[in-house]
Amino acid sequence: MTDNTGTTRTPTDPARPDPGFIDDGAIGWRFKGLPPAAAHQTLAQLGDSGRRIFDGDFGFPLLVLRDSALRHNAELMALFAADRGMSLAPHLKTSASPQVADYALRAGAWGVTVANPFQARVFMAAGHDRILLANQLVDRAFAVEAAQWLGEDPERRFSCYVDSPAGVAVLADALADQDPNRPLPVLVEVGHEGGRGGCRDTAALAATIDAVRANPTLALAGVSGYEGSVSHSRGSEGLRAVRDYLSWVRAAMDTVLAHRDPRLPEYVVSAGGSLYFDLVGEELATGWPADVPVRVIARPGAYLTHDQGLYHALSPLDGSGSDPAEVARLAPAIEVWAPVLTRPTPDQVILGAGRRELNYDEGLPLPIEARDHRGGSPRPTTGWQVTALNDQHAFLTVPPDADLGPSDLVRLGISHPCTAHDRWLSAVIAADDDTVVSVARCYF
Repeated sequence: MTDNTGTTRTPTDPARPDPGFIDDGAIGWRFKGLPPAAAHQTLAQLGDSGRRIFDGDFGFPLLVLRDSALRHNAELMALFAADRGMSLAPHLKTSASPQVADYALRAGAWGVTVANPFQARVFMAAGHDRILLANQLVDRAFAVEAAQWLGEDPERRFSCYVDSPAGVAVLADALADQDPNRPLPVLVEVGHEGGRGGCRDTAALAATIDAVRANPTLALAGVSGYEGSVSHSRGSEGLRAVRDYLSWVRAAMDTVLAHRDPRLPEYVVSAGGSLYFDLVGEELATGWPADVPVRVIARPGAYLTHDQGLYHALSPLDGSGSDPAEVARLAPAIEVWAPVLTRPTPDQVILGAGRRELNYDEGLPLPIEARDHRGGSPRPTTGWQVTALNDQHAFLTVPPDADLGPSDLVRLGISHPCTAHDRWLSAVIAADDDTVVSVARCYF
C-alpha cells in the first residue's frame, strides 16, 4: 500500500506501531466491561481469543467499535485526501489510541496529529515517526525531548505551534544547548477573533516570524490553523467565513515562504478539522510555488469512528457528492451497549450507563437497537428517546408496548466522538457478527 506521498507502507514498516506496544501487562480489573475470565490475559490476547460480545463474558455497559466501519472510514478519507493532493494526519486526541490510528496508517495516512506532550509521547512510544503537535509547546522538558527524538533518526518528522515572540522565547530558552543543524520545526499558528491561539493580524504574524528566524535552534517550517472554530455551520454564511479564514492562512504561508530555510526538507501548511476538510482542499491544496516542497496536511480527528449525530449531519462526506471519494459516506463505528436495569413505568426504562460512559455535549445518545442479553435478534427502537443522564443512569422513554425488560441490552449511538472515548480506557473492536477482533487501548 502507498500513502499519498507515494511512500510504500507495509505491515512490517517500522514506522507503524506494534498493537501491543505498551500495555502488555495482565488486564486485571483495570478496564470496565472486559471479561473477568480474561483478567490474566493481555489486551492483545483477549483480542485474539475469538470471543463474541454476547457470549456472557463481557460486562455492560461496553464501548464497541466496528472493524468494518473503521476500515471503511479510513479508506474513504484517505481517498478523499489523496484525490485533492493533501496528506492526512488524523487528530488522535479523539480516541488517543495507537490501535485506532493504525487503521488510518494502513489506509495511507501520512502521520498523526496530537494535542499535547503526553499524547505525543504515547505515539512516539508506539513507533510513529511523523507527529504534528497541533498546539503551542511551552513544556520546556518536552521541547528538549522532541528535539532529541528528531536527532535520533533523520526520517522522523515533528512540528509544533508558535504564535508570539514570547512563545518563541520559551522554546529558544529550552533548546539553547541543542544542535542548530537539527532544529525544531515550528509552524506559526494563524488565528482569528474569538478563536483560541494564533496570530490574529499581520503585525503579530511578522513579529512571530522574525522571532523564529532569530533563533537558530528553531526552523520556520510553515503555518497552521483551525477553521472549525470559525463556524459550525455548512450554510452559505458559515462556508464563506471559513473560506475567508483559509485565505488568511494562505496569505500567512506566502509570507513564510519568503523566508526559506535550507535546513528543512519541506514546508507544511495545515488545517482541516472534521467539518471543513473539503474547503481546505479547495483553498490550500494547490497553487504553491513549483520550486518549493509544500505539504498540505489535513487533520480531521472524528472521521475514523464518526458518529450518529453531529458529524453524521455535517460531515462533507455525507454521500451527496459525485466523485468516487464522495458518493460514499462515513459510517458510525462507535457504539455503547447499555443494560436495562429496571422499567418503573410502562413508558420509562432506566439503563445502566450514564455520564461516566456516555457523552452529551453535542446531544444525548440515540437508541439504535435492542437485544436480549444473549445478543438475540435485533429489536427496533422506533419512538425511543434518551431524555436525561445521571452519573450512572440513562432515562429512556419508550412506547408502552415496547419489548424491553431487565438485563436486555440497548445499543446507543453517540454524537461527537471527541468526548466519548475519554470515558473509557479500552475499546472493544468487533466484526459485524459481534466477534471481537482486537481491543484498543486508549490513553487519556
